[in-house]
Amino acid sequence: MTIDPRAADRFRRLPRSEWRTELEALVVREFRTALLMTGDETVPLDENYFDLGLTSLRATEIKQRLEAGLGVTIDTSVLFGSPTVDRLLDHLLTQPLDGAPARGPAAPAAPAAPDLRKSLVDDLLSDLYQA
Repeated sequence: MTIDPRAADRFRRLPRSEWRTELEALVVREFRTALLMTGDETVPLDENYFDLGLTSLRATEIKQRLEAGLGVTIDTSVLFGSPTVDRLLDHLLTQPLDGAPARGPAAPAAPAAPDLRKSLVDDLLSDLYQA
């Protein structure tokens, strides 16, 4: 199943207050298809979708279709860290679906992690050249 490429355009025309309803319908449809559910079966929004039978491959496919169809980036930790449809919807609602910057407080930048390999190599080279 492919997300209609006009999905992002639909969101641009909708008032932001209607985004959750539209996103929920889109995301639930994706999960229902991936879980091989019938149209009358309900996708629980607050249950771990891996407990419902979703595989990591299917979750990744859903992620890729949503990203392509909505023009957003979905952090993998959102998909696998707390894997519920509700959490995914909450994340998507922070994205600039209307082409505007995402609303809400910006996350503080994480401090850069030291490159331990570079430090180790530098130490080894220093020791080698001193010998």
